[in-house]
Amino acid sequence: MRIYVLGHVTLEAGDVVVHERALPGNQPRVALAMLAVEHRHPISRDQIADELWPDRLPASWETALRAVVSKIRATLTAAGLPHDTIRNAFGCYQLRLNGGWLDLDAAADAVHVAQAQLARGEAARAAANATVTSMICSRPFLPGIYGPWTLSQRDRIRDMRVLAQQCLAEARAELGDYARSARAAETALSLDPYREATYRQLIRSRALAGDRIGAASVYRQYRELVETELGIEPTPDIVAAFRDAIAIGDHPGE
Repeated sequence: MRIYVLGHVTLEAGDVVVHERALPGNQPRVALAMLAVEHRHPISRDQIADELWPDRLPASWETALRAVVSKIRATLTAAGLPHDTIRNAFGCYQLRLNGGWLDLDAAADAVHVAQAQLARGEAARAAANATVTSMICSRPFLPGIYGPWTLSQRDRIRDMRVLAQQCLAEARAELGDYARSARAAETALSLDPYREATYRQLIRSRALAGDRIGAASVYRQYRELVETELGIEPTPDIVAAFRDAIAIGDHPGE
């Protein structure tokens, strides 16, 4: 079994592909995504209900929730999966992935491997794994849904993509591909504009690519950001990084 929760919610079971349009409405789509993402542990009925009805629980929400889960079970059974793929006990539900594959798990595993590979000096392999995470996490997650669980997962997915782009920027720099390193750092900063380490990498990569003006522009952007929004001065580390980058900017091969 393979489940995709990023992009269109999709389930593959052997040769059978179940697209999210086969699920009757948004609530089964959201509930299936929750059960898939949280497959390692049971989820309480209350937590699922709070996500499906974030504004106000219906009077008969427990009956309504059972109906939603029943629809999901029927869809999974039609795809050839066992009826107990979703178990319930003690007021909780849990999806049994049974050695299956989930795209969000794959993204998390890939970026952790990429970090370890980068630490070992395996820059090319790190870049490949970081790219996998970034590609997966660039897809939308449950568009149109704004429940508390969904919003927290979007934050997690964004953070994973930022981490992957940071790793990719460092790996590309190690490989001497400074232009692509700079693009990866720029993507990370577009998602999270407050990461000093990413600014340092971007300054260095632009300078080593021969773009001293670009490196200076990045430093000025960072300085204005921290002074205006945070009321602090740039740290000595980033000042030193900027000076070092400008000093070697005329010698990209160094």
